[in-house]
Amino acid sequence: MAIKRYLHNIFKHHLVSIRQWAKDKPFWGCLLKILLRGRTKEFQQYVARYIPAPTVGEIKCVTRNLTVSTLGTLNAKKIIMYLERDSGSGGFCAEWVYWLNRLSFSDKMGFKHCINWTDSQFYKESELENNNIFEYFFEQPANISVEDAVESQNVIFDYNTIDYGYYDFFAPGRNDDYIITDKDIISFAEIQKKYIRLNEHLKNEISMDIVNLINGKKTLAVHARGADANVPYNNHPIPVKVEGYIENARREMDTIQAEKIFLATDDNNILKRFIEEFGDNLLYYQDVERSNGLRMSCYGENSRPLHHYKLGKEIIRDVYTMATCQGLVCSASYVSYMVQIVKKSMDCDFEIVYCIKTELRKKGLNLTDPKAIRSIEKIWNQELENKL
Repeated sequence: MAIKRYLHNIFKHHLVSIRQWAKDKPFWGCLLKILLRGRTKEFQQYVARYIPAPTVGEIKCVTRNLTVSTLGTLNAKKIIMYLERDSGSGGFCAEWVYWLNRLSFSDKMGFKHCINWTDSQFYKESELENNNIFEYFFEQPANISVEDAVESQNVIFDYNTIDYGYYDFFAPGRNDDYIITDKDIISFAEIQKKYIRLNEHLKNEISMDIVNLINGKKTLAVHARGADANVPYNNHPIPVKVEGYIENARREMDTIQAEKIFLATDDNNILKRFIEEFGDNLLYYQDVERSNGLRMSCYGENSRPLHHYKLGKEIIRDVYTMATCQGLVCSASYVSYMVQIVKKSMDCDFEIVYCIKTELRKKGLNLTDPKAIRSIEKIWNQELENKL
């Protein structure tokens, strides 16, 4: 016993020295904690708050580190989850799925969400007075304005982290973010139905456009990604060739006995090929910004009034138009995800959904690398110059 006590004292003495040494070395300090505490259930539960692990040792981990701020006196009996969002160069439907992720968490926790989409490379419209891009198109999910949210008594500033439930649901930006499941679609459809509402003006405008275009015909929707989908992005689906879309569209058109095909595409070359193939049986919107090359269709300026607003409106209109159709042919993309979610939120199902599967690129341009982004934008800018 004396020897054991002696060795223990020596270890404690050296441990104090090691801790002092590691105090200003976060990496080694972290390793030291894991070595000393890693086998204890308490430490495992502590760590589980920061990784997507629902249980440790069959014990549910439900601890959340959420900071509640008092900004004013409004909404004293509510907890407001306030999302202030700069989406950078993200696509519209990826952002839409992101909102559904965040709303799923606030719905689960009983919070009231307020969305303030403050900036976007593509959809921020300088011609509009409203600085909240979300409100160009949608009503606030809980009918709480940004002005009231920032004057409320209990406010949680929203973040896409573990404690804020980001990985509790399908999450954009992860390595598996092109592997959405039927369960994810059903779950998000419930949230879409409960919280996402087009503003009245846009709702009426889109409804009229759909009636005028589809005109009651049984229609197969085709979403065909082109343009920048052909840029070799890392961890993105290898693009489907136009002939692949046409072959599958023709087959599924026969399967459901559709009278027409509605094509939503960001690529003029795909549109031209569909016109050649389907002629008068093809429906599409003519007032849409599309690309003739690798350029992302929403990249760059345009002289038309409210150009950036219209970029968002056109995507929303495509989504709701496709959701009105009876069948869907698509590849893996956030647009096709949103079409299926919106369709399900209407308490409807497609007669057929055929998603053309391709592998994800294992190597390619990393969209988080500024150098890679600059190299892509150089190509796009050249295409814009050639267009002029």
